[in-house]
Amino acid sequence: MTVPASSDEGTISPHPAARRQHSAANRVELVLPVRPELWLLARMSASAIASRLDFGVDAVEDLRLAIDELCNSCALGALAESRLRLDYTWDDDAIDVACSVAPVTDHALSRDGPLDPLELSARILEALVDEHEIGDIKGGQRRGWLTIRRSPAD
Repeated sequence: MTVPASSDEGTISPHPAARRQHSAANRVELVLPVRPELWLLARMSASAIASRLDFGVDAVEDLRLAIDELCNSCALGALAESRLRLDYTWDDDAIDVACSVAPVTDHALSRDGPLDPLELSARILEALVDEHEIGDIKGGQRRGWLTIRRSPAD
């Protein structure tokens, strides 16, 4: 389920982790240069958390794909010196990942097909996770988040 952006242009709704109480022991922060070849570290971190929580193989793979899409979406318009920050929080039943990239420029998104890149990302994330949102650029930063919950079969 996609949560609609708030009416304040450029902001996104609160990340689900902000609505739940997480132990400080259930939080990992990762900061990387915005270089896609380094997003392997973001995927590995997510996989490690999901595996420790006994998420099923399909859920772990969905999360890995979703992390790539979240990073890619947030990094649109990133500059060479930009940093990608990921905050992972979790409890027994869900993993929340917040992503921010700064600085980013407000550039016109290229339309290589019928959807712009953010619309395409939203559709991909819709198929992979339970909740997600990618915001517009505000203050030179783009933010997004996703949540994946353990399915009853896991």
